[in-house]
Amino acid sequence: MVRVEDLNITFFHLPKNAGSSIATWLTDTVNGEAYMDDFRHASPLSLKPMFDNFGWSFCCVRNPWDRTVSWYNFFKGQGKMIISFEEYMNRIMRGETSAKYIKPINGQVSFAKNVDYVIKYENLLEDFKVVQDKVNCHVPLIHTNKSKRTRYIDYYTKDEYINWIGESCADEVTEFSYSFGG
Repeated sequence: MVRVEDLNITFFHLPKNAGSSIATWLTDTVNGEAYMDDFRHASPLSLKPMFDNFGWSFCCVRNPWDRTVSWYNFFKGQGKMIISFEEYMNRIMRGETSAKYIKPINGQVSFAKNVDYVIKYENLLEDFKVVQDKVNCHVPLIHTNKSKRTRYIDYYTKDEYINWIGESCADEVTEFSYSFGG
């Protein structure tokens, strides 16, 4: 989460959805304060009891198939994920998860339903212009934390992986009109 107190704006940071880029932009250009640890990726609902008012709030969502590959590659690049993508998918599908890395990622709808504005990662620069207009600052958004990889569709070697993400993230697919390969 990043708060821009002077403008009464809150950004809710979902992992692997350009959140680091947006957080850096807010802290560097409009004096935002990045909350860390348990607050960094906390949902609006979980933080509501601690804050009187979030002001104008926003988040960024991402195609769940792409987001899953991004999550996997992020931790693989850090040496924290030493299994193949296929083994990662097999483990999460069997429920053999770990608290931190080997787990499915979802929950985008609960964030999006509790903010004023939703950016789609796939349209990041265009959607972010609304934020830039809101804060009256048009410094370009720089994409940080970007992994080097092929297209996400190349990772899904079995239909069961595609179907499992589609089913486990069905609310996201429906809410944001996502599809595999789309």
